[in-house]
Amino acid sequence: MLHNWVERADQLFIASFKTVFFVIGIFGNSCFIFLVCRNKQLRSKSSYLQSIQCFFHIICLLGTMVDVGLAIPDIQLGRTSCFHVMVPFVFFEAAQAVIMLELVIDVYIIVKMPGFYKTVKTWIYLLAALIAPSIVGIIFSIWGFTYLDDEEIYFCNPTSSLHTTASKNYTRCIVIINSLTLIIFAILILIFYKKSQNKNPDSTKVMKRLQFSVVIFLCSWYITIFTYYVCLAAGLEGEELHFVINNMTFFICLAYSQTFYVILYKSNEYKNAFNNLLGIKQKPKDLRKNTSTTCIGASQKPTIIF
Repeated sequence: MLHNWVERADQLFIASFKTVFFVIGIFGNSCFIFLVCRNKQLRSKSSYLQSIQCFFHIICLLGTMVDVGLAIPDIQLGRTSCFHVMVPFVFFEAAQAVIMLELVIDVYIIVKMPGFYKTVKTWIYLLAALIAPSIVGIIFSIWGFTYLDDEEIYFCNPTSSLHTTASKNYTRCIVIINSLTLIIFAILILIFYKKSQNKNPDSTKVMKRLQFSVVIFLCSWYITIFTYYVCLAAGLEGEELHFVINNMTFFICLAYSQTFYVILYKSNEYKNAFNNLLGIKQKPKDLRKNTSTTCIGASQKPTIIF
């Protein structure tokens, strides 16, 4: 059954930008993981943790293709049917927010506990880092099963697949996690602007790589969640609420897709590694910068997982 032409046009518009972000995001996240695996000088606890985040984002982007596949032939599912499809994507969407929090905590540990950071085994560090995201993801996956109904929904995605009660709790949890990320990130900025404490080249390098990515990620989620609560306060519900929220998924798709490109812009190491992958020769200026960076970290061995 077709909607009116406005709703149908909006369906196709959303499907279009999700497809574009899917292609851009899958390529970028895959490139980041490949570059870290391929280049020893890029391997560190931080880059491994960010590779895990990129993998989670790949799964989340795959989830966006479910409603694209339903939107093109104009198929609507009931919430229960949609949630059964979305369960793994609900898990990964909740978990990836925790990973972003852990990425800024990771920088804080580098700055405040450098001895611990260097001595702890990488596989133990990463295994411990996966515990909290897994718990949060499992909680919301299970919670979704406790609130199910057969209301037809405008689009099938993790947020809309959850009943309104579970969805409110889900967004509150995301707000809390993102707020903690913002607080720790602000503390790190203060630390890095105090020259007396900014003596760790590893933390400086990681912070430079992360700062814009964190800002874009947080802004994207805050815009989406703020819009969601404004809609609830305005009394929107049902199809009208889903209409607005699904248009705001533009910002969520941006959060899933931007990591590699922001890092490529900010980090000469990753830029040079990507150019080498493409067979592009480095310019003399870039080569001098890369040589200088290598000399700074030459005494430090790359971190190997096992």
